[in-house]
Amino acid sequence: MASLKALTFLGKNKYETVTYVWKEGQVECVCQTHLFPEAVARIFQTEKVLVFVTPQAKAHAHFQTLTQRLGNTLQPVDIPEGRSEAELWQIFDYVADSVEEGERVILDITHAFRSIPMIVFAVAAYLRRVKNVHIERIIYGAYEAREPLRTPPQPEDRAPVFDLTPLLDLLDWLSGAEFLLRRSNATLLAERLEHVQRQAWQTRAGDNLPRRLQSVAGKLRLFSQAMHLARPRDVMQYARELKPMLEAVAAEAEQWAKPFAVILEQVRSEVSQFAHDAPDRLDRENLQKQLTLVKHLVEKELWMQAVALAREWVVSWVALQKGEGDWLDKNYRERQIEHALGAAVQRLQGKSVEVPEWFDSLTRSGEIAKVWDELAQLRNDVAHCGMRQQAARIQRIAQRIKEIPQRLKVLMDDVPDRTLYGGRVVIDLKDLYGEVAKLDELPVYLQRAKELAGEGNEVVLTGQAPIWLYLAIAHALHGKARRLLYTSPATGEVCIFEHTSG
Repeated sequence: MASLKALTFLGKNKYETVTYVWKEGQVECVCQTHLFPEAVARIFQTEKVLVFVTPQAKAHAHFQTLTQRLGNTLQPVDIPEGRSEAELWQIFDYVADSVEEGERVILDITHAFRSIPMIVFAVAAYLRRVKNVHIERIIYGAYEAREPLRTPPQPEDRAPVFDLTPLLDLLDWLSGAEFLLRRSNATLLAERLEHVQRQAWQTRAGDNLPRRLQSVAGKLRLFSQAMHLARPRDVMQYARELKPMLEAVAAEAEQWAKPFAVILEQVRSEVSQFAHDAPDRLDRENLQKQLTLVKHLVEKELWMQAVALAREWVVSWVALQKGEGDWLDKNYRERQIEHALGAAVQRLQGKSVEVPEWFDSLTRSGEIAKVWDELAQLRNDVAHCGMRQQAARIQRIAQRIKEIPQRLKVLMDDVPDRTLYGGRVVIDLKDLYGEVAKLDELPVYLQRAKELAGEGNEVVLTGQAPIWLYLAIAHALHGKARRLLYTSPATGEVCIFEHTSG
């Protein structure tokens, strides 16, 4: 472990001798002195004390006394008076430059003068984030809070040493909240929650130790990662799981993570708008949640994600309009939906191409083709990172992206009242038996069908087979398949049964 260094200040005011008291849990450390930097060295057992002094303070008897008492552990650092903005920045530089990468530091502001305490907090934030310095404590010897409060004070009067480190932690909490609420990035907030729970359990500080902060942190991190990867189904799932967790953690946050408790309602509001009970079920509600996410990504200036999701939103919109197929199947989305959209765009451009009849029968087929064309151009402008001649201007790209939510919102008016399911399994019954279906081999066929169907999927039965085999397999899959359909060129898709929640 790195050695512990104290950074402190010394002036030329009149300092009275009192007994400074530091309490940590059941442990109490004391030091009787009129110079608090000495108490810092004695109480916290620092290996080095850097004392920042002006020329006048360095010439004062206080500095001579402190040098005698601390000997070689004391290291003076000259600073200006701080009478101008330029001098204040010089003080900042001197303090920041006195600490090396990764060191452990105690900052003392007891004898700091005028605006220097503010500089110390700024330096602490800088050191922690830029130099990875571990700020053990920011302390203040509260001479004015001594007990008994006598004038003049007596050496045995006890003055508490306050730990101001939580004020520095508040800056990290605020940064974490800003990252989440402005950029949907929960990384810093999750780190703070995990740190609080871990530290509480390591030190066993207090009763009713926190048990939910870390799990909330993990789920928040997954939620924001899904957001930044433009994964709407994952966003919906994690949002759904987070809602009750955020409600349950409120009491713990109030006790152990007060800054998080303050923004908890904002976080809950941010998350709740995306929660959905069935992310794999495509219906009007799901499509609306996806559109809400597109709008959210645009507002947070996560523009590449917004463009990518808007493109997939159009594919899902067409799939729902078409009304059949596995909307999450890669081949279905690319070979049928995207192929039809691409053909429609080519026709808009005056090319002679064949567009599927089912696409032309869709409501607003012409308009969705125009939207697809615009998104394709926008996606190319973004994805190619400007590495082409006559690349679109950044300002123009930003403006076009900001228009996406409204372009898609208009299409929500024509979303049909139907549902599509992902995780579709197609079972060709002819593949189960080969040349001739044999009744005495039915248990084998049923076992194979159940293996292929899996659990909770949408299953489609097709292929040439005797009616008794269709009936037996349909009965065997009852309770295993979420939805069972039959399809043939003559009938199209026919629903045999459907079991859904919600």
